[in-house]
Amino acid sequence: MDLTEVPGLDNLACPGGVIRAAQEKAAAFYGAARTFFLVNGASSGLMAVILATCRPGDEVLLPRYAHRAVFNGLILSGARPVYLETEWLTSPGLPLGVTPAVLARTLQAHPRTRLLLLVHPTYEGIVPWSKELIALAHDHGLAVLVDAAHGAHFGLNPMLPPSPLALGGDYVVQSTHKTMGALTQAAMLHLREAGAGDTIAAALNLLQTTSPSYLLLASLDVARLLAEERGRRDWGRAVARALRLREKLAAAGIPCLAPADVTGPAAAGLDVTRLLLPAAPFGASGSEVAAFLRRAGQEIELAGPDYILLIITPGDGAAKIKSLLAALLALPRPAGQLPPAANDKGGAGPGPRIAQPRQALTPREAWLAPRREIPLREAEGWIAAELIAPCPPGLALVVPGEVLTGEVIARLVYLRGPEGKVLVVDG
Repeated sequence: MDLTEVPGLDNLACPGGVIRAAQEKAAAFYGAARTFFLVNGASSGLMAVILATCRPGDEVLLPRYAHRAVFNGLILSGARPVYLETEWLTSPGLPLGVTPAVLARTLQAHPRTRLLLLVHPTYEGIVPWSKELIALAHDHGLAVLVDAAHGAHFGLNPMLPPSPLALGGDYVVQSTHKTMGALTQAAMLHLREAGAGDTIAAALNLLQTTSPSYLLLASLDVARLLAEERGRRDWGRAVARALRLREKLAAAGIPCLAPADVTGPAAAGLDVTRLLLPAAPFGASGSEVAAFLRRAGQEIELAGPDYILLIITPGDGAAKIKSLLAALLALPRPAGQLPPAANDKGGAGPGPRIAQPRQALTPREAWLAPRREIPLREAEGWIAAELIAPCPPGLALVVPGEVLTGEVIARLVYLRGPEGKVLVVDG
């Protein structure tokens, strides 16, 4: 099955046969002018768009909670990040999004901006007011890149958020392997207009392997076919099961993040198939709750410092949901709600509790500068030379070119230990 580049199987770098036909079918299904298959994950699509659209010194507007691949794209292109002020959910500390008012103000202050990056949705399923944000960007002549890695299933059910392609996104990257059944690392990049397609293709050929796995490529085509034939039916069932699970958890007194908890000036809604449960009612940290569930035979999606994240997909049948519910109901709950234990090292970048560090150099300038490793306890005031983005979910805590502050160092010590080290610009 794992054949590559033999007669009849086409060439991903310059498709003209079966790969091209498969990509065209995917474009038609998703409503794109052109679709590219990605075998280096959604990360390669994000980096390719930044590399193709930005030059050294160009500014890219983005929320700080963008995926690490976006910052890698800034390193490759030489573009300069301009961070959009983000509203956050206080408990747990999760990004909600950027308001249209903040974007409008930032656009006026940064006329050299070439690209807007949106995250639709976040790992936890929160979606911004993408339609309004995209329209604002287009009014100022910007292209819009949407990281929809966790939203490949959007648009397949009325209870799910809309696809960012339907909202006007120019470049939309989806991790087909996350929710649509493709093999791990298989993803798609969709273009709203075909005009930039050749430039994007050239950038992808810089970033993707010259020996693409045809297992990955075939899985993308199969994922599209299954979505086309039964995606609406299957995701309708998944949504219904997720909603019933939410109801049963609520009846048992187990709180779960709901669309009403996030909807407001910065967030338009929530993917209801993503269930975020705070860990505090169980008197534990997110990792402790996850460990309990693992012992009960339930592997969850993510354990945050003070919450867990569950994802319901068409692969989760009634029996699976029943066993998951039983395990959740069996979680010990103290009479009083205790604070979560502080032993979880999940975490993200600057949020409500960490001020945005000063950017002394562009990420590319810092990456190319001489560097050396120093102890964390001596790093305050130095310029970071490395990207630090704890995974999951891969949100940037430190970006190359930023001046390390006491707050950031404290978080790094927490993550790497008191004897930890960091790469800094030497000079």
